[in-house]
Amino acid sequence: MTETTALYRSIHAQPQAVRDLLADGDGPARAAEKLAQVQRIFLSGIGTSYHAAIVGEYLLRLAGADAWAVRSFEFVHYPRPLRADDGVIVISHRGSKVHGQGAVQRALEAGVTTVGITGKGTKMSGPDPLIQTVEQEVSSTHSISYVSALTRLGQIAARLAALYGHTEQEQRITSGLASLPMLMEGILAREDEVRAVAQEAVTHARRVYYMGAGPNAATAPEGALKAKEASYVTAEGFELEQAIHGPQVAFERDDLLIPITVNGADRERMADFLAALSEIGTRVWLIGDPPDAASSALFDGNTWSRFSLGDTSRLPEELTPLLAALPVQLLAEFLAAARGTNADSFRSDHPAYKKAGTRFRL
Repeated sequence: MTETTALYRSIHAQPQAVRDLLADGDGPARAAEKLAQVQRIFLSGIGTSYHAAIVGEYLLRLAGADAWAVRSFEFVHYPRPLRADDGVIVISHRGSKVHGQGAVQRALEAGVTTVGITGKGTKMSGPDPLIQTVEQEVSSTHSISYVSALTRLGQIAARLAALYGHTEQEQRITSGLASLPMLMEGILAREDEVRAVAQEAVTHARRVYYMGAGPNAATAPEGALKAKEASYVTAEGFELEQAIHGPQVAFERDDLLIPITVNGADRERMADFLAALSEIGTRVWLIGDPPDAASSALFDGNTWSRFSLGDTSRLPEELTPLLAALPVQLLAEFLAAARGTNADSFRSDHPAYKKAGTRFRL
């Protein structure tokens, strides 16, 4: 049964994990105090951790920082010059990846403020502070460590805003973080809606495309990555405007399109996109709420469906990826169950893929 997978258990453990992290703010506070002294902050990560870095960029900018997300491979091999007044945050589940370690080493050698966000029992060393998230995940399809890293970044952002004297932003981030666990529980209570979407997609062998804007431009490739890691489906994630500029002509009626929207700055463009999809006739599963009345009407009497994230009206858009992560993670879990794949294995139970993994060092 799907409920026995480590991925499923990790998804359902997230509301309590966020509560626990919010009760432990010492590391994020110390990080913020150091980062408040720098002029520019780079956030470095790989894969899911890079997606966390993108969301972190938005959170730190909300606080008032000059923040930039960068892939760890590029940070090491195609480096932007580091200045003495820069800061670097390296995000890694385990601290064991070669280019994550390289990012830490480069930052330390440059003598800049270096902060680590990583799981308990990490192999990361050197950053100060080294902020821990959760216990190492059993599933190779990481879920709880992603949301936990975003929580830590939110805590840093809240404290930075306070140090900058941006009281309103600090209060919005702090109250938003506190509201997340209950909103998450509401999402998880409706998992059968997600299961039905996954079963239908597998029955009809649908390709799956995700798209989002702003901070949820990271949720789109993260959703696609989880689906591929867990169930090996054909999936891709796009920033909304990128999806409009070319990829949309490849969308077919048999595909599943997953727009992610929280009525942010993307409202007008997302409405245009949904109208275009109604002409193509693709299947749509909207995460969030329709951006306007005309978009909402497209769901009436249609095969389209939507999945609300709850009342996000008082939540900064920069925090909504912590909620949007849950339905895309559940979809990956249920796609794997419907396809009969091992959501936890990273395909190491297939000899050819296990051998392929020996051809490079992660």
